[in-house]
Amino acid sequence: MVLKIGLLPIILSIVFLGFFVAKAARRRGKNPLVWGGLTVAVITAVTWQYLPGWAETVFYRGKIKQATIIQRQVINLAEAKEINFRVSMDSVNFDVPLVYNFKGYKQQLHGWGSVQQKKIKGKERPAVDFIKIDAMLPDLSPLRPENLAQFEKSAWEQNVHASITHMRPWDRYFQYFFEKLQRKPDLPELPGMLHYYDQSGKTDVFLSHDYPTDELVRIRCADENFFHNAFPICVVESTYRPVPDIVISKPIKSTVFFLTYELPSQSIAQWQTIDKKLKSRFDQMVSIDAPALP
Repeated sequence: MVLKIGLLPIILSIVFLGFFVAKAARRRGKNPLVWGGLTVAVITAVTWQYLPGWAETVFYRGKIKQATIIQRQVINLAEAKEINFRVSMDSVNFDVPLVYNFKGYKQQLHGWGSVQQKKIKGKERPAVDFIKIDAMLPDLSPLRPENLAQFEKSAWEQNVHASITHMRPWDRYFQYFFEKLQRKPDLPELPGMLHYYDQSGKTDVFLSHDYPTDELVRIRCADENFFHNAFPICVVESTYRPVPDIVISKPIKSTVFFLTYELPSQSIAQWQTIDKKLKSRFDQMVSIDAPALP
């Protein structure tokens, strides 16, 4: 049994090599059957005495690899509620609940199978450039047993995918791209936002200001008449500043992050409410117990 199972990939490899030689022979005007068959015969004649040992090695290595996959640690939903990613960004420490990482959840494993242990058990906090979370509208709830099926079914209908990263200046955008936007009538469902259209990207662009500022909010919605997406989305870009009552360290009080999140276009009128809830979620993840990294 071992010999039969282990020999199969070896035989297929020899046949494939013969096929490759036959193909090369045809390009050179040679008889592909002769050269391909000769290659298979020569390799078999030279290696036949080693094939049983190779077959056994292939078989048992496959069994070991399979056993490793089966025995690897899987974190289920019940356990995930007690686990946080312990990271730091721009001198601010965050404890990010694992249940906000839906993209890492594997349905076939019924949990998370590739969590970096140093981020959940290590004494130090790795410095990161992005912190991403996935949540469910309307309450921005994390992954739970009662909403798991809904998470999987409505990936773009009700899910919010958000991230914070280092602050980015808007000067370059206004220097090279803003002047190419076409001014459009403002929409009543987005009060206070200036409406433009980006002809090159085929997107509606909404800006809180018509000049570069750290407080700028930009919303981009794909032109549904052009893209015809089944679940059209809008991308909101704003800023997130941890509230002073949470962040105690003086250098951290001035820290501002670049906040980006994707919303179903049908929910864009509620972006301000969602924006506040998202920032509140990140505030809850700020760790004030651990000392900030230098």
